[in-house]
Parts: sequence; structure tokens; C-alpha cells
Amino acid sequence: MPPDARGLAAALPDEPRWVETRALLLSGEAVVRGTADGGGAVVLDPALPSGFLVGRADRSMLRDVADAAPQDFELVVQAGAFDDARAALPGWRVATATVLSPASTWRAGDGEIAAGVVVSAPPEARWLARVPQEDEVRFYAAMAQAIALRLVAGEVVAVCAAGDVTESLWDVGIDTVESHRRAGHGAAVFRALAAHMAAGGRQPVWCAQDDNVASLTMAARLGFKPVDRIGILKRGG
Repeated sequence: MPPDARGLAAALPDEPRWVETRALLLSGEAVVRGTADGGGAVVLDPALPSGFLVGRADRSMLRDVADAAPQDFELVVQAGAFDDARAALPGWRVATATVLSPASTWRAGDGEIAAGVVVSAPPEARWLARVPQEDEVRFYAAMAQAIALRLVAGEVVAVCAAGDVTESLWDVGIDTVESHRRAGHGAAVFRALAAHMAAGGRQPVWCAQDDNVASLTMAARLGFKPVDRIGILKRGG
């Protein structure tokens, strides 16, 4: 019998390293594959080709998951199980990522909403329709619980989305149209959404692969600091 999703969510601490996993479990959409003894599980996202390892990196379980997964599947693994997961999936490509939290707690009244910034929670169709489709931004914005947009001359130039939300955390998803980058739009939408989410008692979490220098640089500029590490395994080839 597969593990109960909400029971598994309750067993995991509401910490930055688990924000994506717990948000998926709490959504009611997760598909959970576990070991017979309950010592390990993979939480699968039916909307995206991704999964999250919880507990032991059981070789048989991971191979079964991998055999049924699409070619572009990615497995997110906590640091303590990374070596065992790599051994169970030989030939898979390896990436590492940094998990970051704000150096100081965000409050609802922190900062003013900049001109041209709109917060929509939940995201309204009238705003989603104006979000550029570049890099699947509209797809992720539509899945979010809340978004902040920056408009310039009626055009959406930056989006910040709270896609993975738990009781006290939200995972930052952010993008700016390439022709409008380095103009402060990303920072403006983040600050607006951070203040909105803080009003509901939730703090932001930022996660970026270690080769994404631009994302890590922006996180530092917005006051985030590293708090954890995770690994990402991707099918080779």
C-alpha cells in the first residue's frame, strides 16, 4: 500500500529543504511510491517530470520509478541520501543546488508596492493572459497560488510566482523578459509578493542550481543566504 501523502507531509518538518516536497504532498495531487517497509519513498508530480526522494534511497524502488518515468525526469535528493541515489541510478547526470532563506524575516508592511506592480492571489485570468509564454512562464504562473507582475507601457515585463506553498513557506519562482532585465523589475515583483505572502505568515525560499550564477547573485542581492544543499539527478543522454 503506498504511503499516505498527508501523513508523509506531517512527518516532514516545514523547512526550506522540504518546501517543494511538502507543497506537492499537501496539494493532494502527489503520487507516492514507497518501499515495502516504509523506509523510503519518491513523491511524484503528475504535472511535471519530477520527483522528490524522502528517506532511504532504496535501489529497487528508484529503479522502478526510473523505468516508468519520462526521458526528461528529474529526481531531487537530500544531501544525506545523494551518494546512495547516485549509486542506484548509474549513468544519470548529477547537479547540485543551493537552498536559500532571507537573512531577516519578511513582514507584511515591508516596502511599498512599486508603480506598475500588481499582486494577484489567486492569479486572475485577465493577468495570466498578459504573461509572456517565454520559458513556460505562463504555465508556472497559472499553477501558482499567487503572482506579482510588473507592467511597463501595458506589457508584463516581470513575474514572481508562489508556486510551492506550505504552512509557513513559499518557493520563489521569478523571471524577467530578457529585453527588460537589469532594470530592477525582478526585485520589484519579488518584494511585492514577499510582503503579500508575509501577511499570511509565510516566508520565501529560494533554490538555484549552482551553475545558475545569475539566480544566485540575484538571491544574494535580495538578502537571501544559503541554508542547505540538495542534489538533482537527471537521466543521462
